Amino acid sequence: MSLRLLGGALFMYDFQPGRINKISFPSELLERDVTLSIYLPKDFSELFKYKVVFCFDGLDFFSFGRIHRSYENLRETNEIEKAIFVGFHYEDVDKRRAEFHPQGARTHLTVKAVANEILPFIDRTFPTYKVGNARILLGDSLAGSVALMTALSYPRIFSQVGLLSPQHDEVIQTLIERCQFQEQLTIWHAVGLEEEDFELPTNGKRADFLTPNRELKSIIEANNFTHHYIEFEGGHRWKSWKHLLDDLLKYFLSDNISF
Repeated sequence: MSLRLLGGALFMYDFQPGRINKISFPSELLERDVTLSIYLPKDFSELFKYKVVFCFDGLDFFSFGRIHRSYENLRETNEIEKAIFVGFHYEDVDKRRAEFHPQGARTHLTVKAVANEILPFIDRTFPTYKVGNARILLGDSLAGSVALMTALSYPRIFSQVGLLSPQHDEVIQTLIERCQFQEQLTIWHAVGLEEEDFELPTNGKRADFLTPNRELKSIIEANNFTHHYIEFEGGHRWKSWKHLLDDLLKYFLSDNISF
């Protein structure tokens, strides 16, 4: 059982290791309560420090991606190091677009809330490493876009970002070109070969994510980032993304923390 002060109010949480703990986090910046899913490893102990894996579209990463299961399997074979997982839930499809889309009316507030409200709460609540390369932002589709925007806005706070088929446009390009401390940011980036012409599950419209992601790859590689890029056999869906999570976790959760 732990007591935490949020926005002047005292909240009591009972975080259970090995379980997905769902809480309601009051965000002053977003002016709403944000549902967070927090997963502590089965062997969690206050005696050790942990990296933080922050997942936009958090419910999907846990429910469809089963990322916590991938993590535990890799830990059992000693392939990765200790981490806790924090999932940021969206309220509905329309609000997801407003808070995650590169041109969303509230996306800038999401970026600020993660850096200035949610991360400090996680760092106060759990024994975490307080360095940028111990914090990993993950996202799929629009959630990948806001993950990248957050990393580009705060590269010294979040210096690791994993992108599953993000949406790319001129807003992202501008942030890349304006980003300071590019050399501190590591980007893992994947897109499916079946994403050149597919039907969006949210509105039924046809879309091409493959071509813009290849453009994004070229833009990133023209700058001073560390970039790992793959094109996989599959489409814009969790059935395809799920199989990438082991490699994604192994890429970031290695023993490379610097102080």
